[in-house]
Amino acid sequence: MQAGSTELIVVVMYLVAMVVVGIIVARRIKGSDDFLAGGRNKPFWLVTATLFATWWCGGVVLGASGAAYYDGFMGAIYDPYGAGLTLVLAGILTMKIVHDAKVNSLAEFYTCRYGSWAGKFSGIVIIPAYTAFCTGQLVAIGKVLQSLLGWNYGVSILVGTLIILAYTILGGILAVAWTDVFQVVLLLVGVIILFPGVIKLAGGWEAVKAAAPATHFSLFPTAAVRELGFGWLWWLGAFLGVGLGTMAGPDLYQRAIIAKDGKTAVAASVTSGIGYWVLGALPIIMGIAAIGLVKTGVLDGALVDEDSEMIILMLAHKIFPPIVNGVFLASLVAAIMSTADSGLFATAAVLANDIFKPLFERKGEKKLSDKGLITATRISIVAIAGVGLVIGLGLPNIYTFLIIGFQLLFHSLFFPLILGIYWKKANARGAVAGMIVGVVIPLVWLIIGGFDGIYVINDVDVEWIWALGPGIASGLVMIIVSLATQKSHPARPLYNTEGKILKFADLAKK
Repeated sequence: MQAGSTELIVVVMYLVAMVVVGIIVARRIKGSDDFLAGGRNKPFWLVTATLFATWWCGGVVLGASGAAYYDGFMGAIYDPYGAGLTLVLAGILTMKIVHDAKVNSLAEFYTCRYGSWAGKFSGIVIIPAYTAFCTGQLVAIGKVLQSLLGWNYGVSILVGTLIILAYTILGGILAVAWTDVFQVVLLLVGVIILFPGVIKLAGGWEAVKAAAPATHFSLFPTAAVRELGFGWLWWLGAFLGVGLGTMAGPDLYQRAIIAKDGKTAVAASVTSGIGYWVLGALPIIMGIAAIGLVKTGVLDGALVDEDSEMIILMLAHKIFPPIVNGVFLASLVAAIMSTADSGLFATAAVLANDIFKPLFERKGEKKLSDKGLITATRISIVAIAGVGLVIGLGLPNIYTFLIIGFQLLFHSLFFPLILGIYWKKANARGAVAGMIVGVVIPLVWLIIGGFDGIYVINDVDVEWIWALGPGIASGLVMIIVSLATQKSHPARPLYNTEGKILKFADLAKK
């Protein structure tokens, strides 16, 4: 669905504006604390905006509406509801303590709790897992620009990647945060003004309800919904698999790091999570409304069946005049870019701060300078984007990369994070053993079942096992190994990067 000239101008103006923001913000970078941690002084409204923008990606706008067309709210349990759960739980359980640790990355938090080798191992897990996630976002940008501009896919993904690189390299997390502010305004305006237009086009709310099956409006697996194959085990796997899985996402904690204090990090996370649940219902309902619009011939049913994820674009084209549609299309590009730049920067921070820096300082006599750390992070941003670009050119499948990335994070890093905060006896041996199990099981699962996985065995749906099983096994192994090695490898307190004990002070060596 190629955009017209007016719409194209609006989208191009937006892309140029994002690079300009990066140039402006770059002038405010005084050191690595600004580049990696945003000065650790950002207010509630900015942290909330950047969290929401990071979560609100093309998946919830295009993917949730497309899934809802066929399966209603059940089709969108993964995102926004599972994903929104992450923000709420993180606000309650983890954001404050990560902020108080004064780290530059999530992997450094594992170092604060378990020691350097566990921190490095977590980084080794995070980098490929989140590179897969970033690849999925770059693929999404390529496909959207291809659709809007009419370019071939290769040129589209290259241009999208270069624009993200431009402002992220220049301004670091500050540029990511400030561009997120502009992006969240655009994307909220776009969806909020589209929603009433879609309901009106469908003939009103009663007409929307009459045209769709009643089961499409169920958030939980009622008896009628269970007859369609969506049972409680499936629902829990979908809701918790994503909800717990993304709690180990490095981009989430980059927002805790930039907050001015722990309370701000908590409030921003919970607020953005609840907002994500509420506003995430809008694309779902628009996807359901498309059922009636297809029946009345307003939308072409053949085009919808060919790619239901294009429903939102079709609706915007029907309802908006060209300049407003241009703003909406820019908001869609913004939604994807805000997620891509966050993932890209968070992964690069781990590579530079937790892998390169310790190796450099171990081999050399000098510590890595402030300027050197910024340079290393910038090079890491380019390297990760380059890997993602190459993979995305060869395997343009968004969903596969997103699922692989999130599942690896949950299976390998969730329990070492949670138990490290709340269980005194968690030690490095147990944490690393759990991480290894959390990586090996899903990789074996993928090798046996291929990238599509193994979701049905003897006509029984086992997707929930894939979503939760390896992570639970990882947690059990961590507990067993930690208990078995308490004497040989005693647990240590949770420190911040300045050496102050945050939790479990009685474990300190006297």
